[in-house]
Amino acid sequence: MKIKVQDDRKGNSNYVSHNILECVKFWNREGKDVYSKNISGTLGSKETNELARSTTYDDFVLEMLMIDCRTFCTSRNSKASRVKFESGRVRSHVWFHEDDERKLMIYVE
Repeated sequence: MKIKVQDDRKGNSNYVSHNILECVKFWNREGKDVYSKNISGTLGSKETNELARSTTYDDFVLEMLMIDCRTFCTSRNSKASRVKFESGRVRSHVWFHEDDERKLMIYVE
């Protein structure tokens, strides 16, 4: 399984979208190991351990990406820009908007 991104930024990048894509790279590289270690309880918090034990890899990694997106969308750097950043999750994907326009859709394939 691999995390894929539908990228509608048209070559435009900023602090938030750049870091979200870096998180996708991290989860593609380390996700299965992080998921396994959370299941065993050797990494993460009680909350992430329970999430890993009670969900599939797809759900776990999308939830972790949602947390990453939220972190960058509400960061000091994002608030200093004049762009309105938002992110959310539906069952199958995480979305990222800039000024009410979807720029990234992240899903597991």
